[in-house]
Amino acid sequence: MSYCEGSIVRIKLDNVLTYDSVEFQCGPRLNVIIGPNGTGKSTIVCAICLGLAGKPSLLGRANHPTDFIKYGCKKACIELELYNQDGQNYIVKREISKEAPTNKWWVNGRSATQKNIEELVARLNIQVGNLTQFLPQEKVADFAKMTEIDLLENTEKAVGSPDMFERHQQLKDSRSSARELETDHERLIERLNVERQKNARVEQDVRSYEERNKILQEIKTLKIKKVWVEYEEKRQLFYQHRTERKTVEAELKTLRDAHAPLRRGIEECRAKKDDIASQVKAKSRELRIVAEQASANANALDGLTDKSVEIRSEMRFKQEQEDARKRRLQDLRRQLEALENDIQSLDDTVDVQPQIEQLNKSLREVTQNLAQVNHQGDSIRMERDKHQRDHALIEKDLKSLRNIENQRLELLRTRHKDTYSAVVWLRENKKMFKGTIHEPIMLCVNMRNPQQAKFLENHVSFNDLRAFVCETSEDLNLFMDLMRDEQKLRVNAVKAPADVNLEETRPSKPIQFYSKFGFQTYLRDMFTCPDAVMRFLCRQYRVHNIPVGTAATKQQVGNIIQQHPELTCFYTEDSQYQIKRSRYDNSVSSRNIKLKQPSLLTTSMNYERERELVKQQQVESAAVSQKEQEYKELQDRSKQLDQQLNKLREEKKQLMMRKDQKKRLQSQIESKKKTILTVEHEALNMEEEERKVRVKVAEVNESKLRLLTQYVENTGRCLELCKDKVFLGVSHAEAVRACTSMEEENRGQTQALQQAESKFERLREREERCKREARQQLADARKESNLGTNDELPQALMQEMAHLPENVDALNALIDEKQVRADLTIVADPRVIQEFQKRQVEIEKLERELAEKERQLATHQADIEEAKAHWIGPLQELIEKINTKFSFFFQCLKCVGEVDLHVPDNPEEYSKYGVRIKVKFRDSEPLKELSPFHQSGGERSVTTVLYMMALQEIARVPFRCVDEINQGMDPVNERKVFELVVTTVCTMSSSQYFLLTPKLLPDLEYAEEMTVLCVYNGSNMLNHTEWDLNKFIKNGRPLDE
Repeated sequence: MSYCEGSIVRIKLDNVLTYDSVEFQCGPRLNVIIGPNGTGKSTIVCAICLGLAGKPSLLGRANHPTDFIKYGCKKACIELELYNQDGQNYIVKREISKEAPTNKWWVNGRSATQKNIEELVARLNIQVGNLTQFLPQEKVADFAKMTEIDLLENTEKAVGSPDMFERHQQLKDSRSSARELETDHERLIERLNVERQKNARVEQDVRSYEERNKILQEIKTLKIKKVWVEYEEKRQLFYQHRTERKTVEAELKTLRDAHAPLRRGIEECRAKKDDIASQVKAKSRELRIVAEQASANANALDGLTDKSVEIRSEMRFKQEQEDARKRRLQDLRRQLEALENDIQSLDDTVDVQPQIEQLNKSLREVTQNLAQVNHQGDSIRMERDKHQRDHALIEKDLKSLRNIENQRLELLRTRHKDTYSAVVWLRENKKMFKGTIHEPIMLCVNMRNPQQAKFLENHVSFNDLRAFVCETSEDLNLFMDLMRDEQKLRVNAVKAPADVNLEETRPSKPIQFYSKFGFQTYLRDMFTCPDAVMRFLCRQYRVHNIPVGTAATKQQVGNIIQQHPELTCFYTEDSQYQIKRSRYDNSVSSRNIKLKQPSLLTTSMNYERERELVKQQQVESAAVSQKEQEYKELQDRSKQLDQQLNKLREEKKQLMMRKDQKKRLQSQIESKKKTILTVEHEALNMEEEERKVRVKVAEVNESKLRLLTQYVENTGRCLELCKDKVFLGVSHAEAVRACTSMEEENRGQTQALQQAESKFERLREREERCKREARQQLADARKESNLGTNDELPQALMQEMAHLPENVDALNALIDEKQVRADLTIVADPRVIQEFQKRQVEIEKLERELAEKERQLATHQADIEEAKAHWIGPLQELIEKINTKFSFFFQCLKCVGEVDLHVPDNPEEYSKYGVRIKVKFRDSEPLKELSPFHQSGGERSVTTVLYMMALQEIARVPFRCVDEINQGMDPVNERKVFELVVTTVCTMSSSQYFLLTPKLLPDLEYAEEMTVLCVYNGSNMLNHTEWDLNKFIKNGRPLDE
């Protein structure tokens, strides 16, 4: 037996996970690696993957190579020797260090890069990412869970030609592109048909529109011809009017020369008449001035007469005032006499002062009581206002505190909408359940310190954090039925264990027992939640026994593992540590995971604070109600005291009025006497007043005499001026008669002149009007023809108008005829025409795009058919080969198995192609597709093993690794599968094979080509360099004897 190219000859590990140092040789065929769980079997698989530049994610254990360094060490080393049939074997060495940023690589002792290693591995056809060649323990379940589609893709990658999988992906991508092309093609056809239909509906309107535009253009030409003809007619008429005007102008000049002497005489006569008229006006002005002076004298006389009357009226008024004073004096004396009689009849025997003093005492008592009540009311009101302010502040704090719950609910809506919808539904339908259904754990849990949320989020899975917690099985079943069947919601729900007593779920040891390692609290003490939720977390996640430490804890992890084996899980400041102990030799393996940043529980609500605030709110509400009642009672008491106080004040007022009546009468008598004296002093001396009046009247009469003399003089002057004005008026009348006589004589001579002038003006105006009309007609003609001031008519337009009539009436007739035709044509909306034209351009563009799209579609379809021909044939041949091997292996187990290519209903749906596996383990059953519903877990494991063996027989690779694939098989199937593996690998295959298992059945058949590697681990193990098999055999011979 010899190794094939790329097989593993030797493996050496230093400080890799459970190994301090190990080195062993591998057989060229089947290598069975057996050992108890936790001894390091899977570590060998991990070392092979990492040593051949595989990614840690392929192993499903950790995300970084440094996680595979043995705990307490700073670096690890992996060395693999690969067979080279052409010379020296390839020795690949990798050093992983926590301190160095990158790993170090060597090939045959020479430094290399990871890319060099990847190129070497690819050249040797080693595929650590191919599950058919390299199947670690963590990936076995993933292989069994593959769908038909996933199975086909992995089969193509594993045993297909190098370009088979790429062609399949190309076909799927091409199918997507084809769908897009077909969609674009259909969309273009639809758009083109829509645009064509739109244009077809208005095509007749467009034709009518074009025909009408042609007629309108002809009408426009006729109108241009018409305005030019009208202009020519106006121009000829203007020349005719100018000739007539010049003839009449010569006749008018002759008449004006003959009429000149008579006009000069008339002008002299008019000048004389105007001079006399000027003199008459001067006399009139002088007469008006003198008349105004006489009128002023008359008005002054009237004013003096009025003043004399006013003086006498004033004297009569004073006489009337004196008479009124005397009557008032008599009235005052009668009133004084009545008051003196009243004071004499007043009774002084009753003394009201004691009653007033008693009332004053009562008033003081009531006032003191009222002040006391008001003071108490103010105090109670201030206390009530204080309680109201405190109540408002508590309400504000409660709203702020409860808003945290809304934030968590909104976060749940974004992370898992179905669970959010279920929470909303549950809050409205709680009465449907017998017991309490708690909302998702992430809403119920409240972290005491939000910064500690990372520990709980990393410890409890998200599926459980969003799970509802039911207290009874009946409510759990009813709730899940309602969610799945009626609400169509995907939610999680769990049942709180009824047999867990929170008082009994105490830590096995108090936290002080571990405090020397930096542990401060247990995970349970970091949060609060309802009892049912806490029971579930204690049972499922043991939160009451998970200690949480600080940064100092991380430095003592080794001591913790060594001294406290009871701790299988604990936390440091930023990591989770999980400890596993072998049941065989008590060896320890640890795993640490870096904590992810929290995102769900960082917003926490203090429920104790909420309960405290609710209690305070209730206390403040009760206090406000009590103070309101006390304040109302004091207000009623205050109103009663106010009424009593007002009544006492009225009684006092009446007594005070009785007490002061005599003083008031005496005061009134004194006042009346003073008034009488004042009225007596106001008496007038009527004789003196009459003397003053006579003096004033004499002064007025003297002034009237002077004014009367001036009035007589002004009246005489007015009479003389009137006479002069009359004489001038007679002279003016004679001048007017002379002018009239000469004008009558002139009128007869000027009649002909006026007629000639009138005719001349009419002709001149007619000429000017015709000239303006001709100019306007010319401007209209140029405007109608779109010509500038100095532009000439275009030659084409002149030729077009040459055959048209030269008569306006004929042109009007043609215009009317054309206009009638245009009016009878259906008028389309110009916007419709514009849209038609735009659509016509768009249709042409769409037709070009459609032709190009059809060309692309045809080319693309041809490419797809060509790619499909290169893919489907080799694939069918490959599936047939797999089926042959798979069926053979099942026959060896006395079962039936088939593998075929599943082709979807639409063969063009390349993303739906898959590998379909049918199996039959019992004669009484028909062939059934492999699924979790038809076969047991062991049967599925057997099928997976046999399918992988079928693939492995086809795939030519240097070696294969399978880790614990026999797990879950019953002994019968495990024995059959093992024997089949031995037969296939040792007799039919040329590749190397690594089979890892924690156990083997007794009495299995082995082959000479097998190599069995037993893995042991423990504190008493020898170093591999000290292992001497010959010495062991020698020492063992006496025992045999």
